[in-house]
Amino acid sequence: MIGELPPLQWLLTFRAVMETGSFVGAAKLLNLTPSAISHQMRALEGTLGRPLFLRVKRTVIPTEEALTYSASIGESFARLVTATSRVASGAGVRRLPIHASPSFATLWLVPRLGQFLREHPAIDIALYASHEPARLGQDGILVDIQYARPVPESCEAVPLVEELIVPLASASFVAEHRLTAPADIARVPLIHSLRCVVPWDQWSARHARLVPLNPRGLQFDRAHLALAVAADGLGLALESTLQAGDHLRRGTLTMPFGPLGIPAVAHRLLYRREDRANPEIIAFVDWITGMLAQERHSEWR
Repeated sequence: MIGELPPLQWLLTFRAVMETGSFVGAAKLLNLTPSAISHQMRALEGTLGRPLFLRVKRTVIPTEEALTYSASIGESFARLVTATSRVASGAGVRRLPIHASPSFATLWLVPRLGQFLREHPAIDIALYASHEPARLGQDGILVDIQYARPVPESCEAVPLVEELIVPLASASFVAEHRLTAPADIARVPLIHSLRCVVPWDQWSARHARLVPLNPRGLQFDRAHLALAVAADGLGLALESTLQAGDHLRRGTLTMPFGPLGIPAVAHRLLYRREDRANPEIIAFVDWITGMLAQERHSEWR
């Protein structure tokens, strides 16, 4: 597309002619000769395929096309000046682009970003969230927090924390259905978190053998959705204590059978080996692993 545009110098000269009203005025403004100005304008007209000026003796009169073209170019130049100023003013900014799975970003990372920024005021975070893993090195992303994904050979992976996958429900739901033992899952609606590394049949095989699963229930492809409806009392969810940590601390969810679950290490932080010395990555890895270690033995465990 750039090859289809006239040279920038011609456009600058054109704007100078429009501002000064003459080739002579533009020549003085740009420190060129009038003949050089005239040559560039004829070349620009040849590229556009139509005249921009009516030449009357020693004066030039812009055509309607020239007036319209000049206004558009002026707006574009103004945007260029603004963009250049913005980039130049941010030259000293240290920005860390991070990608994370949507539920981890929503449930854990975003509520704690303020603490990271307070501890590292010189680093700005750009956060992107989607289920598909980031293409590190291709999308501008430096850190990817993945959920239950294989690790590419070009990357180093930091296991974040051991999670416990447990049944979770609101206190009102537990009281209404009198949940006291794992066998009670047979008579209550279950909430299926479809991307959870431990499905209901695996949990029941270990903790509620020979207990049939209730065929009724809701399904969600995001942990934060499954946890939200569980907190609203719509069923019994099976999710991780990492994802549900803030719900458990606030009391919007409880573990009706206690910490009767299946451990898993599902979240990993990835970065390219060639970026291992990046100071922003080092700062973020140290912070997130430290935060998770502090929370590992919180009151609900």
